[in-house]
Amino acid sequence: MPTPDIDRKQRGAWFTPDHLVQSVVAAVVDEEFVSIRAGRSIRVLDPACGDGRFLLAAGAAIESFGGSADLVGVDIDRATIDSISDRSGIETLCADALSSDRLVAEAASFDLVIGNPPYLSQMAASTTRGGSSERGGGPYADAAVDFVALGADLVRSDGGRLAFVLPQSILSARDASAVRTAVDARATMFWSAWTGERDFDAQVVTCAVAFEFRTAAASMGGNWSHVVTSRSGVPAMPELFDDPHPAAGRLGDRARLNANFRDEYYGMIPAVGDHAEGPPLVTSGLIDPGRCLWGEREVRFAKQRFRAPRIDLALLEGKMPAWAKKRLVPKVLIANQTPIIEAVCDPGGDWLPGVPVVAAYPEGTPDVVQCAWEIAAVLSAPAVSVWAWHQRGGTGLSPNTIRVGPTMLAELPWPSGSLTSAVGALRAGDVVACGRLVDVAYGLTDEDQARCLAWWKPLVDRIQNRA
Repeated sequence: MPTPDIDRKQRGAWFTPDHLVQSVVAAVVDEEFVSIRAGRSIRVLDPACGDGRFLLAAGAAIESFGGSADLVGVDIDRATIDSISDRSGIETLCADALSSDRLVAEAASFDLVIGNPPYLSQMAASTTRGGSSERGGGPYADAAVDFVALGADLVRSDGGRLAFVLPQSILSARDASAVRTAVDARATMFWSAWTGERDFDAQVVTCAVAFEFRTAAASMGGNWSHVVTSRSGVPAMPELFDDPHPAAGRLGDRARLNANFRDEYYGMIPAVGDHAEGPPLVTSGLIDPGRCLWGEREVRFAKQRFRAPRIDLALLEGKMPAWAKKRLVPKVLIANQTPIIEAVCDPGGDWLPGVPVVAAYPEGTPDVVQCAWEIAAVLSAPAVSVWAWHQRGGTGLSPNTIRVGPTMLAELPWPSGSLTSAVGALRAGDVVACGRLVDVAYGLTDEDQARCLAWWKPLVDRIQNRA
């Protein structure tokens, strides 16, 4: 029988601290919200209500402004529902809100949908739904994404509000993109909160967001990363990246980008060791801006430590020899969890990428080595790291990192100016000079260059001092 903590984890049942409840309620229940609904009860729903604390706080706030509320709480846990069913003003329903026929029948009927829905990672066997959601979330979208889509369906379109506490990854995770875009088409985010801290027992970095639904909404294009970037010191994205030079194209026009996954990881294990011969294995932890630390820094791989790991090609089996051959070519390796983009050029095609290192393989050019250097130079630019944060802010395992993936990098706008000087600086080992010159090649204004560099260079210095 599962312990209480395991049971809570499998249900995503982590209760919200009172200070966070009060902050969210204060943001969405104000005098204007109540006064324009004078003469009728304000309908409030929490689709995963737990002990009802959001509902009670919302009801009290509505009454403080002279209004009245009909409070509805839904929860899958019978014991929890029974504990609040006799509280005045709360109507309860024991059900899974995501599949409740009653809620389907009440679409667009609530003035306020509020709460802290379950967080259920799709990377864990005990909490996965086993594929894409029925509400637009991709296979790796946290189950909380489904509650956002549900809330958007249930709230009124004439000024109804939706306010949820959510895992920060939802702000820019690729598999939540369709749901964010659908919400943006109908609503405007008018309030948000983010601290970068793990606010309660779920041990997940969270954010809180609030939307107002209108027929005509100010769309954010399906990207909510500003909730993080506006509070973590990341500069505004240069306008140039909103309207890149059309003739220059994108990184994906010049290279094939991919990352290795589980099959390659397990396929490497028998062949990895501190061997005397074989291609070096380069993991994300060995990649610094413009520099590879293989042989200088210990590596942990498959629960073992290695000083200078190589892959013995003779020990690879099945499809792995062909996999290795395709990757022993000129390329750029990019760390996947990072405070800024960290990329290093492998002009000789000597290294094999670990999991989940991202690799860019130049294509469509007679000089793949020069192209690899140009890609590494572009990825070393301050403005490119700013761009990456605005694409994926909130997706990292820690609040000060982002998750870098092939799909995102393929969309990186390419600079229209010359990269010759930047490549020269990078080959000479001066990554800061390289970054400055790439920003010039992008055509950034002096002000944008200064702002991006002032944010980026201290992070580069910290990484280099660590090395």
